[in-house]
Amino acid sequence: MIPLVLLAGFLGAGKTRFLTDVIPLLHARGVRVRVVLNDFENAEIDASRLASLNALVTPLNGECVCCISLRDLMDTLYAVPSDAGTVMLIEANGATETDELLGFLTMDSKLSQYTPPLQLTVLDTGRWQKRWFHNALERAQATTATHLHMNWTEKLSAERLRKTEASVREINPRGALTTPALFADEMAALVEAVRDKPARASLRSEPPVHTHVHGNTELPHLHTGKSHVHPFASTAMALPALVERESFQRFVQLLPAQVVRAKGQVRFSDRPDKMFVWNKVDGRNGVHLDECTPHAHTRPVALFVGVHLPLNELTAAIDGITTAASP
Repeated sequence: MIPLVLLAGFLGAGKTRFLTDVIPLLHARGVRVRVVLNDFENAEIDASRLASLNALVTPLNGECVCCISLRDLMDTLYAVPSDAGTVMLIEANGATETDELLGFLTMDSKLSQYTPPLQLTVLDTGRWQKRWFHNALERAQATTATHLHMNWTEKLSAERLRKTEASVREINPRGALTTPALFADEMAALVEAVRDKPARASLRSEPPVHTHVHGNTELPHLHTGKSHVHPFASTAMALPALVERESFQRFVQLLPAQVVRAKGQVRFSDRPDKMFVWNKVDGRNGVHLDECTPHAHTRPVALFVGVHLPLNELTAAIDGITTAASP
């Protein structure tokens, strides 16, 4: 499998600078690097810089890869052959809604040669939460990050830096603070851990959860001082074919604190002929439901986004949903 990393951050935060630093470090650790570079106008310019570092770079000019340019991104990822010893880095443009993109990267069964995504967010510490009506998006990009790189810290006073770090930690207490060298070490370890792993399981059959839970395709853990840490930013798990509505709503309301976004598809015993898209966003009460017309092969599923997701706890919660016999 190939580790899949989403690199997020606002324009000027230093995403390309981070890549420029980390690519040689990955090469020094024996890791080959592929990069998809998304920018509104200047993708080819930055791609030339990175290609000079012996990285395979695909530039994507145009709109955000979380929406209008999503198909271009997916087609690029589909075309990459399974290549053990490689890491795939996606540098998204500054307006990307990371939780949406993480969902697409997790749920698409055609991305079977990749691990579930990790997310590294580069933060411009000098401008943290000074973006007016973009502050919410900046917080959202930090909230879902498995890794956080605090950039431009040399411009801050010690007090301002302390307050910025505290503010970031308030919204994401679990993401690992990292540097290019630390991240290169971690990615080299992950590349080795997944080198001989089989393809990511398809949601048409079994969900990609940990072997300790259901015995299917094992996903690696990183040794970060916490035992059995799920290293990825998201996971998907199958739901029962038919569930009782109140039991399901209770399940969603009681999700662990690590889950910052949850959504998926579900069938209820009181409407067994219909499939519903469900959505739960951190900080909002209730479960939003929309009736949908799914593809014939679609099964009920839950997508969870968050840092250090407790897979055993999530599996136990799903097992506790009251089910009903199919009609």
